[in-house]
Amino acid sequence: MAGFTELIKNFDKIRDYARDFLVYGYKCRSDYTQRSSRSYDNERRRIESYLAGYIQWENSSRGKNLFISTNTADLSQNQLFSVWETKSFTTKDCLLHFCLFDILVKEPGLTANEAADILSDRYLSQFPAPAIPDAMTVRNKLNEYVETGLFQKQKLSKNIHYSINNSQFNQALPDIVNQLAAPLHFFENVTPAGVLGYFIRRDSGQNPAWFSFRHLFTSHTLDDEILIQLLTAIQAKSTIQFATCSNRSKNHFRQTILPLKIAINVKHGRRYLLAYNMRRRNFFSFRLDHIKNVELLEESAVFCECLTELEERLASTWGVFLGRQNYLERLEMVLSIDETTEAYVLARLKREGKHGTIEKIADNTFAYRIEVTDTQEMVPWLRTFIGRIISLSGSNKRVIKLFLDDIERMAALYAE
Repeated sequence: MAGFTELIKNFDKIRDYARDFLVYGYKCRSDYTQRSSRSYDNERRRIESYLAGYIQWENSSRGKNLFISTNTADLSQNQLFSVWETKSFTTKDCLLHFCLFDILVKEPGLTANEAADILSDRYLSQFPAPAIPDAMTVRNKLNEYVETGLFQKQKLSKNIHYSINNSQFNQALPDIVNQLAAPLHFFENVTPAGVLGYFIRRDSGQNPAWFSFRHLFTSHTLDDEILIQLLTAIQAKSTIQFATCSNRSKNHFRQTILPLKIAINVKHGRRYLLAYNMRRRNFFSFRLDHIKNVELLEESAVFCECLTELEERLASTWGVFLGRQNYLERLEMVLSIDETTEAYVLARLKREGKHGTIEKIADNTFAYRIEVTDTQEMVPWLRTFIGRIISLSGSNKRVIKLFLDDIERMAALYAE
């Protein structure tokens, strides 16, 4: 029976468990009906090891519930960065890593077959009964390091020759990192794929807490690998195929779409992929934390055309619902705002009202009007004006009725 190890080969597995335990939270052993108890125990132990000091638990009628506990008013670093330090490796990975670097330092420009012969004749021959990797294994490792930027290759005649990419090993890097330690620490916590900045500071020995963050969306880092793959596809103007899976369902649905933009809700932290569905011929948005197994396909000839139409639709959206073509919903909200004592409310309405218009229709009375692709997306924002709303009307009668009914039910509860 294989022993337990804290390292893991497939990051998607730890991504799922970390999200279930720490983001959605308060899961216990009985909640994992689709996996074995042993799998649950192994993943729980891994997470507790990665995030020692941040994991707490409490007992309930359903069992032991795990959750992450941090001081969200004073965070200096994303504690979930540690889950990226969990990649497992084999003895063959270690062997090829150190030997191939040593070989190419001494003799740059070798082919995969030549490197495999040197590895066998000069290195492994010193050991009794060594397990010698074949030329294909050596070639795959060389190509893997080419993709990561550590090696570079050049085709001469019919052969591919490999050498170390010296631009990736600049000896002045530690000095540069020392000078940029503060900006790195800031941007690793506020920009996508910030874990890369964390690795740079960690490897240079620089780990000061320059800043503390009151609002830090730590779970973003679980989706950074997916984000980089999507940005790569957008840069290449390529279609992709991926699987979608929400926290409510473990069934995966594969889709083929054309990715166009990444949208980030800076207030609530949720991130979305804005894309064009080639089969349905419409625009959709997908939550990044519901995307798995991205596969790049061929370049699309309609990328620029779709991106132009998307930009036009975004001018009329409130959130990420891209709507139907040439169809907008109207909304009018009449507000009571004291211009003398509540000027800040009017300023907020102008600042947050996006492309809507504001008209003064009487003393201390203002009408806010807008046309959007989906009124439902505005409801959380509209609720912040409860107490000042005189009337609310619009073309989406269902949403307006639901909003007004909620206010009546709330008033009835307070009356009781």
